[in-house]
Amino acid sequence: MNGPRTRGLPSRKSLLFEYGKLPMSLGARWEADDILKLLFPPHLQAVQYDIAVKLVRHISQTGEMDGKAISAWQRENNTANSTLRNLVIPKLVRCGLLARERRNPTGQDEKDKRHKMVLKASMRFGEALQHIGREWSSLVETWRIKRGQTPGPEKT
Repeated sequence: MNGPRTRGLPSRKSLLFEYGKLPMSLGARWEADDILKLLFPPHLQAVQYDIAVKLVRHISQTGEMDGKAISAWQRENNTANSTLRNLVIPKLVRCGLLARERRNPTGQDEKDKRHKMVLKASMRFGEALQHIGREWSSLVETWRIKRGQTPGPEKT
């Protein structure tokens, strides 16, 4: 054997999505808290979910946060550094809800390595899910046409 067997999908790479058990109905207006339940299911990752909700709310109000602002926010909210910086922020960035941006300070040349890191809200998550949804709908319509069925709305 080449190592330990996998125990499934690691939580840091997972998205909890069950169509019949979505946090809100598809006809309702979802808030950030509802969307974050898909990434950090509260019944499985309550601490990470709470931190993510607070962080995303703060970024929605401030627009962005640099390293100093993140440290100050972390102290104000009594948040564990390892949870915030090793679990919550990386997953939000990996999934496309937040983006990391490196900024070159004014007067600094390109060879200098000190670039300020900034976190801000990103639209990549929504763009990716929209693209996936459109592609799946297109595939299903194509399959139906090939079978001789007329495409139409789903019956639920």
